[in-house]
Amino acid sequence: MLLTNKGDSLDRLDDYDIPYILKSSVHNKGIISFTKGINSITNLIKEHDIDIIHTYHRYSELLAVQAARLFRKKKIKTVFTSLSIVNRRYSLEFKSDKIIAVSYTIRNMLRRKFKVKESKISLIPNFTDTDELNEIETLSEGTKDHGRFFNVLSAGRFHPDKNYEILLTALKLLNDKTVKLFLIGEGESIDSYRSIIKKNRLNVEIIRPQKNLSSYFLIADVCVLPSKHDPFPSFMLQSGLHKKPFLGSNVDGIAELIKNNYNGLLFDSKSPLELAYKIHQFKTNKELANKCASNLHNKIVNKYTQEFVIPKIERLYRELLKQK
Repeated sequence: MLLTNKGDSLDRLDDYDIPYILKSSVHNKGIISFTKGINSITNLIKEHDIDIIHTYHRYSELLAVQAARLFRKKKIKTVFTSLSIVNRRYSLEFKSDKIIAVSYTIRNMLRRKFKVKESKISLIPNFTDTDELNEIETLSEGTKDHGRFFNVLSAGRFHPDKNYEILLTALKLLNDKTVKLFLIGEGESIDSYRSIIKKNRLNVEIIRPQKNLSSYFLIADVCVLPSKHDPFPSFMLQSGLHKKPFLGSNVDGIAELIKNNYNGLLFDSKSPLELAYKIHQFKTNKELANKCASNLHNKIVNKYTQEFVIPKIERLYRELLKQK
């Protein structure tokens, strides 16, 4: 049973016939919404005989932990997956029975900054779904010129942390009209990106978030992620799954997986010049591009798919149930 307030993946839940309940109180803050959120969770526990509550958002975790404490006879176990780097510290965070860290970066943050005990942390990475390879959709209108261009693909939130200004500056420095960027996403920085693109006459197509990116991976020549911070990005895993050369900033979870010149290229997240050079490197050195793409693909399909990761979560659940 899934309780959520919104999201851009509800269509996929419908496709897989996964039941879910929409509740605005899940993330809305304030004492009234807080109380409603706890009540929603406690009612679901009673109605569906819930034993474990697994949350992915810090406020949702707070609601879940408080709701679980209301059941004294029936011990409810709580799990929280920590997906992001947290700058502010609050005393009510990370109180679940088990906390999943999706990368060593996250694990180290939990231990050092939040003093979470090692015994409470399970290192279980994000994963990518191999079903994507069987879901190639009709190519968008923007992909018609695939043969004319060297296509760069990037996807994520349009937020300062994603650092897309650096990527746009790199395209300006490249000054290569045969390079085209497909930038997929939305967010607060979109007007800034459009201004940079227009001012510098860059060959960029901005595309709204898509249910499935397979058609874009199909025509991509290189995938780029220029983030300032990124614990363990799904886009990186998808790039490997689709056997595309990957170029990422030398930060956090990206650098945990990507080994420079072996399964991808890394660059300084503050250097658009280095990023421009390495895009050019992948464009002109097909042998390097193919080697990196192949090595990353092998790494992903042998360690970071649902077949390897989901059983780890299931084992964690079983261990918690034994403690009840």
